[in-house]
Amino acid sequence: MKKYFLIVGILFVFCGYIQNSNVKLPVLPEKNTISIIFAGDIMGHSPQFEAAYNPETNSYNYDACFKYVKPYIENADFAIANLEVPIGGKPYSGYPNFSSPDALLDGLKNAGYDILLTANNHVADRGKSGIERTIVQIENRNFKHLGSYLDKNQRDSIYPLLLNVHGIKIAILNCTYGTNNNKVPKPTLVNVIDTFEINKDIRKADKLGADLKILTLHWGVEYELQANKDQQKLARYFVKKGINLIIGSHPHVVQNAQILNGKDSVQVPVFYSLGNSVSNQRKSNTDGGIMVQVEINIKTKKIDKSAFLPVWVYKGVLDSEYQYYLIPTIDFIKNPSNFKISRSDSLLLRYFDTETRNRLSNIELIKSNL
Repeated sequence: MKKYFLIVGILFVFCGYIQNSNVKLPVLPEKNTISIIFAGDIMGHSPQFEAAYNPETNSYNYDACFKYVKPYIENADFAIANLEVPIGGKPYSGYPNFSSPDALLDGLKNAGYDILLTANNHVADRGKSGIERTIVQIENRNFKHLGSYLDKNQRDSIYPLLLNVHGIKIAILNCTYGTNNNKVPKPTLVNVIDTFEINKDIRKADKLGADLKILTLHWGVEYELQANKDQQKLARYFVKKGINLIIGSHPHVVQNAQILNGKDSVQVPVFYSLGNSVSNQRKSNTDGGIMVQVEINIKTKKIDKSAFLPVWVYKGVLDSEYQYYLIPTIDFIKNPSNFKISRSDSLLLRYFDTETRNRLSNIELIKSNL
């Protein structure tokens, strides 16, 4: 509920002022929608934490990564990202067995993210201790989270994740196809794509009074630009079971999206893969991702609109600091002088933007923040 703190602060100032005056409080516009924004894979390749390291302070800082997408994140009521790297402690490592510094979570928190998804194929890269430590560090920073759990009792108590916003109950589910054959030692748990278990969770969400149900899935085949038949089949299946929105991850590229007809002819957006939010992958189509924003009508309790924002990852120096910067392509195209990047990088950004827009030509584009 980030954008209401400022309003509340303004009201306190006005209330103190009008006690001894005839000033009338401004009439605030009635809120009609709830906004949720989703980001793709938060990766942790070794060049990323090397870029975040400051040898003078012997510390890590990721804030610069998110400075250009932060306004979009803060403008949403809730912001959700797929944390595809354990916060497993030292020694830090990249592919294939990840573990990133705790400061990555601080960067996500400072950017405005509220909820982290942890059911993915790298969640068990550091075994039981990595799963446990990641959850503890997430909770220490007051994130909501879903996908992996310390034990069954924790899962039963907080899953599905239920948000209650302006009287609307939104249930969120999160599952992965697997964990790279890394075992998930008891008592820790990771949600996997099992239709029987997911149907149980859907029924639980209904019993909890959920008005909307969002399913986030780690699925598909890496680097394929179109959803495969298995993804499409599962999407149709879960839409028939009452899911109102599907958000996918894992392929590390942006895949196509569809609008399916759900129960009572309700339209259900399906984004098969959001691609990489931030990573060191630089091959064509892996060097970025999309943020998806959905607006939920408070009166009808239905999704009014879904839109996307292409975000390209620039690896280089901006404002005298070397880092992995997430640049909204529409902001760059609108005012490239705000981003001092080379011509070759500019061409790569524009290529990513064109390819992504073409793949999602059936979906609305988020308007520029500039």
